[in-house]
Amino acid sequence: MTHAIKTLSATEQELALTLEPSEYQPKLDESYKAAQANLQIKGFRKGKVPMEMVKRLVGKEIESDAVEALASDMFSKIVAEKKLKLVGRARIRRFEFNPDKTLNVYLVYEVQPDFELKPFADYSFKKAEYEIRAEDVEREVKAMLEEQGVWVSKDGEATEEDMVIADSQQLDSSGTPIIGKRFENQEFLIRMIRKESPLRAALIGAKSGDERVVEIEARDEKGRGETRKYKLFVKEVKRLDLPELTDELAKEITQGRAQTAAELRASIENALKERYAQKAEEDLLEEIAKKFVEDNPIEAPSAMIRSFEDMLIENAARRLGGKFPKGFDAQAFRRQISPNAKRQAQWTLIRYKLAEMAGIRIDENAVRELAEADAKEMGLENADQVLQAYLKEEMQSYVVDRILREKVFAYLKSNLKITTEPKRISDEPIGEESM
Repeated sequence: MTHAIKTLSATEQELALTLEPSEYQPKLDESYKAAQANLQIKGFRKGKVPMEMVKRLVGKEIESDAVEALASDMFSKIVAEKKLKLVGRARIRRFEFNPDKTLNVYLVYEVQPDFELKPFADYSFKKAEYEIRAEDVEREVKAMLEEQGVWVSKDGEATEEDMVIADSQQLDSSGTPIIGKRFENQEFLIRMIRKESPLRAALIGAKSGDERVVEIEARDEKGRGETRKYKLFVKEVKRLDLPELTDELAKEITQGRAQTAAELRASIENALKERYAQKAEEDLLEEIAKKFVEDNPIEAPSAMIRSFEDMLIENAARRLGGKFPKGFDAQAFRRQISPNAKRQAQWTLIRYKLAEMAGIRIDENAVRELAEADAKEMGLENADQVLQAYLKEEMQSYVVDRILREKVFAYLKSNLKITTEPKRISDEPIGEESM
């Protein structure tokens, strides 16, 4: 067997295999005999169909399957021998039997591109250093107490902390009510509506018996933007009556994890510190990745980009309960997320290059270190169960990606200029109006 590799692009190659009859004929004969033994044709007993008829009826399919099996075995050996950085699976473009009885097989496959990173020793980044204040803790305490609170009617005007109960009637451009577009007893929690929203402005200051007209930007069934006009009939304004945080309530809310209100506040403060420390790390990594991709616009294999597209689509579907709504244009969505998928693929390739530069190796010791760290976080004394799970074939991709991510990030943090920047936790409400 001889072979030759032809470069088609930065990420695509073609492998031409030439096999002698002694290398492919035994496999062909074996495949023909297996087909003859199982082929059933009227007029012949099973396994007794003449070989010439077998070849005439199913010869092309048998040849194709046999050639694919032979090429797969030989390709695997060449990949190992040449240390090809394969991406995805190879496919047979074509094969042909030559007059001299040799067999040519042409395979096309994708590889990681060969590139050099631009110098990054002078890169500098700012990492957020979040300050946790008493009011941040109290905001979290309030959120907990709100789950225990009771909505009660109030006199007077609605504030941003209140809820307004109102009927809404959609109007046409002339101000005439649209039949079938009246919605009763709608609940509007004002603080969950965007601050710049006309709906929020209309509800603040409203009291029982008031009528307000509001115009809201919305989208029609085809996704086109339009302005809708509504008249609101305010029926009731409610405030949330919160209980006092006592030691007993703290114990009840946390199911005994905190015995006192002071312990609950302390645990909330620690949780906020951990959460925002993690956010600072993730934001820093995102900025680093963005810079590296901008400075190294490498070509990413299409198979890798598609893999990230599939992951993003799967994640989006999961957030919608496992599937997209009827009529959803999956191909349009794929085109929309493709640039993001491409950036993720490029960053993945750059991480591989950085791992090479740093001499990072993913071996069983690295997997054990990860398993031990995760077991400790889960409160397990013995990490063997976690380690065995991480060593399973179906977990390899996840485990390798995590280890690579953490080790490359550690390498970058020790080789880049990173300064801290004090930052406050934003309490900007996130929400949107809905009619």
